[in-house]
Amino acid sequence: MRESLQLTDPELREDIDLLNVVNFGGGSYVVYAEVHGDEIEVDPEPYGDNFAKPARLLPLEAKALVAAIDLLGDHIPEGSLASAREKIVSALGRDPAVEGLQITTATGDDSEVAQVVSRAIAEHRLLELEYYKENEDEFTKRRVEPYQLLNGQEGWYVHAFDPERDAPRSFRLDRIRTATILDEEFEPRPGIEPDTRGWPRTGEVPASRAARVWVSPERARWAREDRRVVEELRDRAVVVEVHYAGDDWLVREILKEAGDAVVLEPDEARLAVLDAAQALAGAAAA
Repeated sequence: MRESLQLTDPELREDIDLLNVVNFGGGSYVVYAEVHGDEIEVDPEPYGDNFAKPARLLPLEAKALVAAIDLLGDHIPEGSLASAREKIVSALGRDPAVEGLQITTATGDDSEVAQVVSRAIAEHRLLELEYYKENEDEFTKRRVEPYQLLNGQEGWYVHAFDPERDAPRSFRLDRIRTATILDEEFEPRPGIEPDTRGWPRTGEVPASRAARVWVSPERARWAREDRRVVEELRDRAVVVEVHYAGDDWLVREILKEAGDAVVLEPDEARLAVLDAAQALAGAAAA
């Protein structure tokens, strides 16, 4: 098969991965393809029933759809999207066009915010952030202890500790509208670890380690997209490599998989997940 297509094995797998990315929409695959030995297995509409369910939109996404319908209205048959627009406006509870279209941006120049954050980190002083919450489509004020600027897969993050929530938090730099250094100083806390999605590209976290994680056949296709596969098993499960700085982050990621992921090594990480799972089970039983 590869010979007839004049493709090497890595090229074929890369093309299949691209096909799956293109065919992933609405949170579901329209078509999913996977290489098994010398064959390509194609699963048409594996989750097609998901598309029959009502769309779930963030407020910002709903506003964007209304704006797009209004923009394209003169170029499509009259009234063809009127019903869809009415439903979106009804779900929002207001018509964005009446308010005027607003494009929400965090700041015109991330570098200005980065300079303020860097100074606060060096001086161990609290920061007040005006931060955009995408899910709620609004800005909120946060007082945090800043620790690091990190470059993650989705952009730059400010890694900090939030005293109000008594937990570490990471904030997208491009969602910070203003950053103000406060007079109040703080004593750096030990063990504050990054909590960004994915892993920073800069390598600024010196304590990074790699864990080998088994992923079930049902979740293997998604693991292939997000992680480096180090072993493919006969039952179509995979073993992937997960980089992490501290056990707390890895434990949360594994527990979110609800049994579809298991740490194989290192032993201390595997035991940390086991302890956390037993603690959760004990709390639930109580």
